[in-house]
Amino acid sequence: MKRNLFVLLSLLVIASVLTACGGAPATATEAPVITEPPATEAPATEAPTEAPATEAPAAYEGMLVEAPDCEYGGEFKSIQAVDQHTVKFSLCYPDPAFLSKVAFAAFSIQDGDYLDEMGGDSAKMSETPNGTGPFMVKEWVRGDHITFEANPNFWGEASTIDTLIFRWQAEAAARLLELQSGTVDGMFLPSSDDFETIQGDSNLKLYPFETGNVFYIGMNNTIAPFDNDQVRQAVAMAINKQQIVDTYYPPGSIAAQQFVPPSFLPGFSTGGDGATWYDYDPEAAKALLTEAGFPDGFDVNLSYRDVNRV
Repeated sequence: MKRNLFVLLSLLVIASVLTACGGAPATATEAPVITEPPATEAPATEAPTEAPATEAPAAYEGMLVEAPDCEYGGEFKSIQAVDQHTVKFSLCYPDPAFLSKVAFAAFSIQDGDYLDEMGGDSAKMSETPNGTGPFMVKEWVRGDHITFEANPNFWGEASTIDTLIFRWQAEAAARLLELQSGTVDGMFLPSSDDFETIQGDSNLKLYPFETGNVFYIGMNNTIAPFDNDQVRQAVAMAINKQQIVDTYYPPGSIAAQQFVPPSFLPGFSTGGDGATWYDYDPEAAKALLTEAGFPDGFDVNLSYRDVNRV
């Protein structure tokens, strides 16, 4: 009786456990058969072909102009086109101003074909300029205007301006009127008499700048009476440079003491011989002329350029 009851209780416990597990007992299943993917053949490809053979570019043969030595008295020992983008200058002596010289527009480097075509004629080169700047010449009406258009092949940053026009007007007052009326965007070289007008106009702005220009009178020391050094000194003392500057030149101009302005460094001397010019002294000038044999002075013809110096 007790054994039967124990068996019955055991069966109830097993049944409870199976019920608590929430389902019927799992049935046995066979392990899936692992199959290999069907073999596929790689697509047929042609054997790689060799790149066509190319010839090496010919070595660059640049022009070389060379002096046998420096006895000829010039500055250059040789000038050589090293490659398409490099020119080499060999000097006969040190020249600290050389970089400034080669940067001057008159000494710009041109390609050989262009020079051969122009024959070195500066007038022809001015008619058909050759350059690599941001603008190209579109039209040139002599004495009136020149029109530039943006260069699509410019090597640097592209211009934000498509068309640029420079116009000529001899009279500074007329240039200022055009600027005030808005027919031009800017003007160059206003008259010193108009500085105050420009500075007083809220719509305009004056940009002073240093030109680095020197105006001078040259004397040929191979022509009498300028072959006499006392005569040349007397002429230098007889010219009131400061009065000329104050009367005819814009504010900021100074009386020259040397052939180059103070901004030219190296070049301008700050001390020693030649650092200062002769002071204005008409009495000393008359005394020098008397010593030179010209007590009553002399007549001379002067030639000068009737153009603006900038």
